[in-house]
Amino acid sequence: MIRKLVVEGVTVFPKQESFSFVPGLNIIVGGNDSGKSHLMKLCYAITKWGCGGARRELPEVWAEEKRLRRDLLRVFGTQNLTGLTARNRGNGRASIRASLEGNKVPPGTAELEFGFTAGKEEEGLHINKLPQRFLHENAVFISPREVLSIYPCYMQAGKRYPELLDSASWELCRALEDEPGSEPIPGELNYVIRQIETLLSGRLQRLNGRFYLHRGGQEPLELNLVAEGFKRIGTLGLLIGNGTIKAGTALFWDEPEMNLNTIHLPLLVRILMGLCHAGVQVMLTTHSLFLLRELVIQLAEKRNKSLNRRFFGMQPALSATSGVRTSVGSTPDEIDHIDSLDAEMEQADRYLNMNLQPGEPE
Repeated sequence: MIRKLVVEGVTVFPKQESFSFVPGLNIIVGGNDSGKSHLMKLCYAITKWGCGGARRELPEVWAEEKRLRRDLLRVFGTQNLTGLTARNRGNGRASIRASLEGNKVPPGTAELEFGFTAGKEEEGLHINKLPQRFLHENAVFISPREVLSIYPCYMQAGKRYPELLDSASWELCRALEDEPGSEPIPGELNYVIRQIETLLSGRLQRLNGRFYLHRGGQEPLELNLVAEGFKRIGTLGLLIGNGTIKAGTALFWDEPEMNLNTIHLPLLVRILMGLCHAGVQVMLTTHSLFLLRELVIQLAEKRNKSLNRRFFGMQPALSATSGVRTSVGSTPDEIDHIDSLDAEMEQADRYLNMNLQPGEPE
């Protein structure tokens, strides 16, 4: 799990910004061009790089620098490190510090410090501090792109030309390739599976390298014919079922509400709560006022009051040199106003006022 990130001179963060994450639920709130996806991708790339418990304890620094550079470029989908620097910062230098924790990896033993400079590529990224230990758990990124219907062609192309594909989608497809193990799914994760099946009104099946939704009394339905939002939820269920997502996993989910009707969002939040209870670190981005309010409602329930939670507010830059404005709190009320959320509330007020009869108090 990622616990702390300090960035300076990276994409939308020209000035130093520090983020502390909790083991439970981390919600990054912001509108378009606020940098929320950049923050999540950076956290994912670093966590994915740090999930290398099978690697030898004292790796060669140059090899780790090469691997970290590759992961950053592929996750962000950019051709060079220059694209990841804050271009409005004079010297074009980026510096990043991160703290990771996990099973048998106590605080302070998985610290990473590195930096890179615009205009310098292979020799530009330097690791100044390597972790003493690497995580044995894994990191999963569920991107806005739906992968179940493109899985067969992605696997064929990715095995030959992985560097040409979107990294998050390719890694998801690779994880989906794993077959379920013989061990039973632990209780909390089994609860999540049941909630997913309730939302989908059926259960997912993999047959001959393709995915189907099986609903009672019906023939299995090809996932190409299922709603986009349902397929993304199905991806989560399949990854839990084959053991990819388990206790200790860091799950990064970009706009989980995408392509889902609001009627399904309360159940989606129950799924998120269940993941946290199961020991999964959840980091999500959103600009949905409905989803935020549902999170607040369910976090207040007795079962969820003990869950760690943290909200991060991100506003687009006021000027070319200021970078995004960030705020943090344990509730949405504690973060700064978000323009996109204010617009939704303002429209609701205008709609209600429009329907007031003459003479009625506003």
